[in-house]
Amino acid sequence: MSSFTDPGRRGVTGPVLTVVAAGTTLVLLASCGDGGKGTRDEGVASIATPSTTTGKTADPDAGHVRIRLDDNQQDIKRHWDAWTGCLHEHGVPAGRRPVADSPALKTCELTYPLQPVELDPARNPRYGDGVRTMVRCMNGHGIKSVVSDGNWGLAGGESMNLPDFDRYRVECQVKSFGDSG
Repeated sequence: MSSFTDPGRRGVTGPVLTVVAAGTTLVLLASCGDGGKGTRDEGVASIATPSTTTGKTADPDAGHVRIRLDDNQQDIKRHWDAWTGCLHEHGVPAGRRPVADSPALKTCELTYPLQPVELDPARNPRYGDGVRTMVRCMNGHGIKSVVSDGNWGLAGGESMNLPDFDRYRVECQVKSFGDSG
C-alpha cells in the first residue's frame, strides 16, 4: 500500500498540534520572569495574565468617565456634551430625558460623567473637613459660600458671575479635597 495519509486525519492533526504548541509556548512565556503579571520592563516581552473574572467587575464605576477635581467648567461641559451626544446618536431627541429602560441609556452608560470620588461623602472619610476648607477658601477669594446640609454651596448665585469664579472653584476644590487636603 501507499504511504499516503488520509487527508481527513491530517487536517485535524495539524491544527491540533498547532494549538497545543501555541498553548505550551504561552504557558512557558507566562511562567518566566515576573509570574505573568506583565509589569516588569527589562527589555524582554512578557504576557499579561488575563483576568479570571467574567462579567462585571466588583467596581460598578469601572470604565465610566469620571470628572476630575481639577476639571474646569469647560472640561465638565465637554463630558456632559459627550453623554448627551451619545444619547442623541442612539435615538433620544435633543433636550429630552431618556426613559429609564431606554436602550440608549444602556449603550451610553459608560459616557455618563461621574463626580470625582473625593466629592463623594460615602467614599471620602475626610469629606466634612474638605467641605469646611472649601467654604473658607472660596470666602477667602470673595466668593460667598456656606456649609449647607453637610455640603458646600454658594450663598447666592451672583458669585458664579465673578470673573475668576471657575479658577477659584477649581483651586479651592483641589486644595480642599485633594490628597494633601
